[in-house]
Amino acid sequence: MAKQAKNEGVLDRISTLPDHILCHMLSFLPIKDAVRTSVLSPRWRYLFTFMSTLDLYDYRQFRGFTRRDFNDFKNFVDRLLLFPKQQVRLECFRVAENASDGDCPRLYGWICAVLSRGIKELVVSYGKNLRLPTLLFTCQSLVTLELDIPGDMKIPPDVSLPNLKSLNLSNFLFSDGLIFKLVSSCHVLEELYMEFVKLGRNITEVNIHNLSLKRMTLEFVLVNREKDYKMVINAPNLEYFKFYDMLADGYRVSSMNSLEHANIRVHQCPEYAIYDVNRERAATNLLQAICNVKCLYLLITHAETLIPMGPEPVFAFHKLVQLKFVNETEAWVGTWILEFLHCVPNLEILHLALDAALEGIKPLAENVPSCVSFHLTEIRVSRFVGDEPMFQMISFFLKHATVLETLIIAMKYLTEKEELSITKRLLELPRNSRSCQVITE
Repeated sequence: MAKQAKNEGVLDRISTLPDHILCHMLSFLPIKDAVRTSVLSPRWRYLFTFMSTLDLYDYRQFRGFTRRDFNDFKNFVDRLLLFPKQQVRLECFRVAENASDGDCPRLYGWICAVLSRGIKELVVSYGKNLRLPTLLFTCQSLVTLELDIPGDMKIPPDVSLPNLKSLNLSNFLFSDGLIFKLVSSCHVLEELYMEFVKLGRNITEVNIHNLSLKRMTLEFVLVNREKDYKMVINAPNLEYFKFYDMLADGYRVSSMNSLEHANIRVHQCPEYAIYDVNRERAATNLLQAICNVKCLYLLITHAETLIPMGPEPVFAFHKLVQLKFVNETEAWVGTWILEFLHCVPNLEILHLALDAALEGIKPLAENVPSCVSFHLTEIRVSRFVGDEPMFQMISFFLKHATVLETLIIAMKYLTEKEELSITKRLLELPRNSRSCQVITE
């Protein structure tokens, strides 16, 4: 590497910095700008080749490129990645389809090259199916792996990623269960994200077993499957859990005693919209698995059918202090929501985002949830259109909430005159808590 040049006149403080710091600074620049620094002085001529990060992800840096520009750029990256191994200390490689100009073999070669350089972070986004090198699944140095590639993900039987801590997979099709074997084999994995992924028809069980996981997102896309699947999760140290899917045939989930936040969105297939005891059991088991959560976002279509509430709750969220309940149909029943609140005795913050209901609240004067009587300090109601069932619910909360401090009503699709009329009616409702403020938005 070139020796530091002595400066005359004005002191060049940047050039006095050690090479490894300068290379780190160059890693934050677009590749074109980093290369341009080579003309500053003899010392800067080859510094860009020692960058720890090579970021070819942002499509904006290729705006205005002609075909010749793309060919020159791809040849430049080829030369950069083919420097002798002892000179290139690449730790992070991010690349998207634009960088390779849709050249699959070229991108495949780049991925192979960086995997042989002791890469720690690899991010690849490609708009069509891309064959992944087998070497990827046995890379000993990888710490972070993020792949956004549509198509079937082919995983070899033998996998070993001993240092992988974060795995993010988007838009893949999983045609077999090898992906779950991969997850289970990563013994230091802390973050798992599967977003917009499809489960093939041959998958009858989603089985995730990993004791080191702290954050997990499972977002499946419905495809035409001949069979339903069952879900088995053994991740007792989860702190964050996000799950979006159609309701599975069954859930077997280990206790999550460390769970802080959960985001659950479950829909029913149209053919299961009517009552089914197996679906009811599956939905109940799913909620029982996350009963230690502290903050919960919950969207379950046809919740009244899936989780019938009786006089004796089948689960209890004793640690839950913040709940957002969402329903995107007119089928919600106010009585069911109040009965569900019996399962969250220590709730402090409640957010309801509900479409206009068809049924209000039956008389429940002697059956007030304990959280409403003793713990609720804030209630937010979104999408309020002035419907009578929601007025009944708001009136119930104001009448029985003794420590309520704030009631926030966010109105939707109303004229100014309608909002003024509704606000006047809300302010006239009797309140049990003298300190309660009613705020309209």
